[in-house]
Amino acid sequence: MTHRLLRAAMPLLLAAAALLPAACIDEESGLGLDLVDESTLFEGHRHTLYADRALSVRDDSLLTSDYAYGIVGNHRDATYGFVSAELFTQIALNDKMGSINFASQTIDSVVLSLSSRSRYPDSTATYNFHFEVRQLAEPLLGDTSYYASSTLAVEGGAPLFDNTLTLAPGDTLVRMKLSDGLASALRSNASAEEFVQLTRGLRIRIVDDADLGMADLDFTRTNDSRIEVYYHTYDDDTASSLYTFLLGTASHFLHFSHDYSGAAVDGSDSLDGSQQLYLEPLAGYNTLLSFDTAIRAFAAAHPTATVHHAELLLPVLTPDHSSLPERVMAMKKNPGRNDSYISDLLDLYTLGGYDGSFDEARGCYRMRVTQHVQNIIRQGYDPGTLLLLDARRSSARRVVAAGAEAASPVRIELVYSE
Repeated sequence: MTHRLLRAAMPLLLAAAALLPAACIDEESGLGLDLVDESTLFEGHRHTLYADRALSVRDDSLLTSDYAYGIVGNHRDATYGFVSAELFTQIALNDKMGSINFASQTIDSVVLSLSSRSRYPDSTATYNFHFEVRQLAEPLLGDTSYYASSTLAVEGGAPLFDNTLTLAPGDTLVRMKLSDGLASALRSNASAEEFVQLTRGLRIRIVDDADLGMADLDFTRTNDSRIEVYYHTYDDDTASSLYTFLLGTASHFLHFSHDYSGAAVDGSDSLDGSQQLYLEPLAGYNTLLSFDTAIRAFAAAHPTATVHHAELLLPVLTPDHSSLPERVMAMKKNPGRNDSYISDLLDLYTLGGYDGSFDEARGCYRMRVTQHVQNIIRQGYDPGTLLLLDARRSSARRVVAAGAEAASPVRIELVYSE
C-alpha cells in the first residue's frame, strides 16, 4: 500500500521540485527593495557629519525669465509675512506667423485665458480673486534677462480687466474678457518683431483686496494660456473668426515682493541657523550649510576613505506636513565662480537614490549626496552647500527645518570603508 501511494504521488513531487529553481530566482529579484532603507545595503563604517555653520540667506538674484511654470497672487503667514507675485508677459504672434495684417479687421472681443490647476494655501478651497490686467508702458524685451526684483511700468487709466473671479477646486482655466483698450494695438499690420513692440505686453496680478491666495500658472498648456481675438472683416456680417496670440510661452517673467513686517522672520540678508532654518520660495530664503570642521577632521583621520553611501537629512519643524514643498535641492558653493548643482543631483535619474523629497516616516527631507561628500573629502574642505526649493519660482510652499544645533539637527549620515 505504501509503495502504491508513493508511486501515485511521484508526479506531484516531481512537479513541485521543478518549481524550486524558479522560486529561488524570484526570491533574488528586486521585488520589495524599495521597502528597504538604502543605507542598510552597504557594508562599512558609519559616521555622521554635523554642520558647524548654518544660515538662512535671502534669495536676492532669482532669475524668473521664460520658465514653463509660474504663479500669481498674495499670501500672508506669521512666519514669513506677506508675499505677492505678478506676471509680466509679451503678446506674440503664433510661432508659424512671421507677420500679421489685422488692420482691415473689426475686433469683436478679446479674451485672455490662463491655465491654473491648483491654488495655495488650500487646493480644496474656493477663492474669490480680484484680477487686474494692464498694458505695459514699455516693451518687454525677449533678449533681456529679468529677475524676481525686475518690474516694468504700466499704462495709467482704466485697466484692461478689473474684476473678481471665483475659482473653485476643480477649475483649471481662468478667462478674462478684456476691454476695448487693447484692440487698437492688436489691429496691426506688422512683422512679428514689430508686433511685440507695438503691443508692449501685459502685467497680470491679483489685487489683495479680496481673498488672499495664490494661483499656479502652466505656460506649457498653449491651448489654455493665450489671448483669443474674435473678429470679422468690415464687409462681412457673418459669425466671428478666431485668432489666437501667444501668452506666457512668449517671453515673460515673474515679479515677487515681500513684506516681513511683524513676521517671525525679519527680512535680514542672513539669519542665524543654529536652531531653525528657513526655506522660502518666490525669492525668499535659501539655506547655506558648512560642514567644513567635520570634513577636515574626517579627511585627516581617513585620507583614503571611500564613501559608499551618504545622505543629507533635513528634519522638518513645520507641523503641517500637507503643505510642505515637494523637493529640496542642493548646490555646491564655488568661491570666485558660479554655484553648481551637486554631482548626485545631476546623476539622479541614472543612479537613483533619495532625491530630496520628504520622508513622512522619518519626518525629514532626504537627499543622496554620496558623490558630493566624496568630492569634498578628497579636496579636504567644504566650500559650503546651498539648499533651495525645487519649484521656488512657481510654488508658494515653504518650510521651517531644524538648524545645526537643534535636538535633531540637519546632518549627513554616511557609510565608508578604507
